[in-house]
Amino acid sequence: MGGITLSDKQRGWLQHVEACTAAGGSMKFYAERHGLNLASFYFWKGQLRKLGVLRAPPDDGIAIEPVHVRAVPQDASVRIALANGIAIEAPGEIDADALGRLIKVAQQAS
Repeated sequence: MGGITLSDKQRGWLQHVEACTAAGGSMKFYAERHGLNLASFYFWKGQLRKLGVLRAPPDDGIAIEPVHVRAVPQDASVRIALANGIAIEAPGEIDADALGRLIKVAQQAS
């Protein structure tokens, strides 16, 4: 860890993050299985990354593909569940570019 001293709490969250990564599942699934608060899990993962204890995930070549959006009734909504456990819900009339930006941000949140 390059001389970084972690608190007991930080070491505990680091163990969870590493175990989740090793398991290959979503953070949501891991948190539910281990009785962890998902928001806290994401928070601590980000804090550990800021401390330099965790590296950012490598670019795995995943790209957002263009989608075709069709007209939907005004009261309709869109729900997209991502592999990282984050779900995006938006009104049906959302602009395709805005939806693409939301997906990109959500993919980077894990």
